[in-house]
Amino acid sequence: MRQRRRAGGKRGVAAVLVAAAAMFSAVLTFGFNPFQDNLGTITSPLPVVARWNSMPVAWLLNPDTPSGNVATPNCVLGGTPESCIQQPLSDGFTTWMGAQVAGQSLTVLNAQYGGTSTLTSPDYQDCQNVVGFSDTNSSDFSTGTIAFTQVATFTPSGGVSTYSCSGGNTRTCNLQDCIADADIEFNPSVNFTTSPSPPSGTFSLQSVATHEEGHLLGLDHSGIGHTVMFPFGDSTAAHQQTTLAADDAIGISYLYPTSNFSTSTGTISGTVNLSGTGVFGAHVVAVNANTGNAVTDGISASDGTYRLVVPPGNYRVLALPFSPNADSGVLTMDNFSGWLCGYADSQCTTVLDNPTSYTGRYH
Repeated sequence: MRQRRRAGGKRGVAAVLVAAAAMFSAVLTFGFNPFQDNLGTITSPLPVVARWNSMPVAWLLNPDTPSGNVATPNCVLGGTPESCIQQPLSDGFTTWMGAQVAGQSLTVLNAQYGGTSTLTSPDYQDCQNVVGFSDTNSSDFSTGTIAFTQVATFTPSGGVSTYSCSGGNTRTCNLQDCIADADIEFNPSVNFTTSPSPPSGTFSLQSVATHEEGHLLGLDHSGIGHTVMFPFGDSTAAHQQTTLAADDAIGISYLYPTSNFSTSTGTISGTVNLSGTGVFGAHVVAVNANTGNAVTDGISASDGTYRLVVPPGNYRVLALPFSPNADSGVLTMDNFSGWLCGYADSQCTTVLDNPTSYTGRYH
């Protein structure tokens, strides 16, 4: 049973905060290139990457499962519901922290479990990152949605680099755009399991969590099918990813790089043209020339230019169109909300004109 991990668009929520829902459809791995935006607040024509201002990134867990939809068959004797559910979630964050590019660890990412929470639905103003299973608002889960992540960002402006959280805490953003809050909610109508061998019709909790945690950390979807951040998940074991692909690892390392990231990776850049005109929104894929494997991807900018970050190697570049709608193909621009907003205005309300067949945006 294939279902979407849906990534939502942005909405204004306060003078300085913008929230973005990233529902677990396949995550487009932060494909990765600088034009491939994550869920940040952006100003056209180029995206501004949103990321956490400092390490570690703390997260909390509400372990209550009112629908009883999380099976824990491999829970150790005497384990509490909290510990049995927490472990695969922690394993997902560990996967991101252990990302390697061509055998090298190129990220300084650090995420830490901070205990339990009673939050039952996303709250973008409390500056606490909560993972939960208690959101019973059916409007939060459109048809086919496995889980979602709501992300709020802060963009310094006018010399103001601090923002306030509900409860009176004040945080600082020293970047162009900072993630201020991120909450993950699993669909109470979908069955999850902590077992490494999910039964038919059941999703691996760790697989879904790893995808959503990618959003929490700042990644958008990837257009490469074998990545963690692909926008669609499947209840068959073969399509439940818990291991990062190169595209995932490059994306998270770009967001939180070690000092040698830039010297350990390379870039491929160019322009996608159609009849002499730059094509906006072309899906550009770097393919390893020796193995034929898709390694990383991105989307061309409004003038048709693209830039891909890649591990050392020889590559061929493949440029593909997105489908005009979900009825005519797997991937549409709607699956990549951050990229889309990256070429719109800062509130993602108006999309730039472009010469492609792109017809809509995610709401």
